[in-house]
Amino acid sequence: MAVQNFEDVLAYVGGCGCYQGLLFGVASILNIFVAFVYLGQMFITLTPPHWCHAPPGLEDLNLTEGQLKELIVPRHENGDFHSCARYDVNFTQVVESNLSWPDPDWPLTNCTHGWTYNFSLYYPTITSQLDWVCDEDWRPALAQSLFFVGSMLGSPSLGWAADIWGRLPIVIFTNVLGGVAGVASAFSSSFAMFAACRFFVGITHEQEGLAAFVLIMEYVGSEYRTLMANVPAMIFMTLGMCVLPWIALAIADWQTFAIIIHAIQFLSIIFIWVIPESARWLLSQGRVEDTLKILQRVAKINGMAVTPEMMQELKAYSEKQAASQTSRMGATVFDLLKTPVLRRRFLILCVMCITMTVAYDGFMRNTANIGYDVFFSFTIAGLLEFPADLLMMVTTEWLGRRHTTVWSLVLCGVSSLCIAAIPEANTIAVMTMAFVGRFLITITMNVGHQYPVEVLPTVARGQGIGTMQTIAFASAFASPYIVYLSKYSYSLPYVIMGVITVIGGLACLLLPETLNENLPDTLKDGETFFSGQSLCYNPCGARPKQEKSAKDDVESKGVNNPSFEATRL
Repeated sequence: MAVQNFEDVLAYVGGCGCYQGLLFGVASILNIFVAFVYLGQMFITLTPPHWCHAPPGLEDLNLTEGQLKELIVPRHENGDFHSCARYDVNFTQVVESNLSWPDPDWPLTNCTHGWTYNFSLYYPTITSQLDWVCDEDWRPALAQSLFFVGSMLGSPSLGWAADIWGRLPIVIFTNVLGGVAGVASAFSSSFAMFAACRFFVGITHEQEGLAAFVLIMEYVGSEYRTLMANVPAMIFMTLGMCVLPWIALAIADWQTFAIIIHAIQFLSIIFIWVIPESARWLLSQGRVEDTLKILQRVAKINGMAVTPEMMQELKAYSEKQAASQTSRMGATVFDLLKTPVLRRRFLILCVMCITMTVAYDGFMRNTANIGYDVFFSFTIAGLLEFPADLLMMVTTEWLGRRHTTVWSLVLCGVSSLCIAAIPEANTIAVMTMAFVGRFLITITMNVGHQYPVEVLPTVARGQGIGTMQTIAFASAFASPYIVYLSKYSYSLPYVIMGVITVIGGLACLLLPETLNENLPDTLKDGETFFSGQSLCYNPCGARPKQEKSAKDDVESKGVNNPSFEATRL
């Protein structure tokens, strides 16, 4: 019986073996790259504690540093020193006249002589080097927003390129270009240069990991997709997030830190000799001979002996796929909007991406505004990635992709709204609920990266995901400013993120369940797969029809019978 789909192909060459283990290693490396690139700017632009520098001529007053600070810097009602104002009086006259000081009624002025920075718990950053504080404190947020503008432009164009030129060239190109731009940012002497470099880093950021993620998922059987999609992130992205703050603190120099975290991206060049192009993608381009060569290589690495009969079946299937006009000519993202079912799914996936991107980035960036130590708080938040990923792997196999996405988003929104109701002075309660929200949105982020790969068809998967990421990053342009609103009210960012996540989570109820289902390859597959599901569909209640059919087809061809097993080396 002829091979019916690519799941049957993987049954011949091995859907989970040494080759997939090699891809696991590549994914692990790239997850560290992604963590460093995405989160590195936080530690490049950290704002150390600061206050107004003393006017010249006060050195002769014989005051200690603490006394001088008390003399010139007013305090807030809670006792903290002002960061952006000083008293506007004749300090020499005040001290020499033995008057009591300071007087809260003294007039105030701006920091006309610059700022003094406290590096006891921090280190020099570009923010302190270029004085991006007080009236200039909008610059770090704008630089991060321009990073998202770059991602917004880069994701669709590079996603299109991944569908036209292949997954592997884009993985290498984006990492090399991002590495060059990131290293260049370390030599920035102005806001314009720094923002431009971060813009180019943003262009490459999403696809440097996403194109590799798609390539890897296209080589993995349906029963192993959850494992391969999430374990690398669970272990290595968590590791990257936890060690990143302490690497920055140990180096204690933002320029050296920027060079190190971006220079490692050049290691991606070795992938040219380590991993081949996606066989699924090659099939979608009608490159039958290249596909068969790669499948033979995968089978050899996995210890599978491919008999001439099997090769004939693989060739027949490949030629049939290549003969399809849609596969031969290629599809575009606009083809995802032409049919009602695929259009609805694609648009809701866009809503899901917007919601999880804004919420995840907001929770991550607002870590600096809670707790007593940004490095410790960030590490604790990073550690939450591991149990969140582990729980996600369990729930996606038990509840399925859809309900895991829905309820993690809704409960994240509820926790965010709870934070807004807690007094700011109750730091422990705020931190606890913030970490709960971060835990839940991490679950969403991980299943959310896997979900579109399983819903969108191969012929437009790269472009579709790239477009979704563009829309998500367009909305993420606002996330630094949502966090910036804490300057006016600490609860306001949490109210906004809470409303967004609850609404977005409920919208995801309209997505299909993809647990144990085959990946769709053609536009027709994308329109007809996963049909007949209700909102309460339980994927564990019965073996899905498609999975049963595919498995029975494979068994009928002898893939799981003793004669087939005898072909294993």
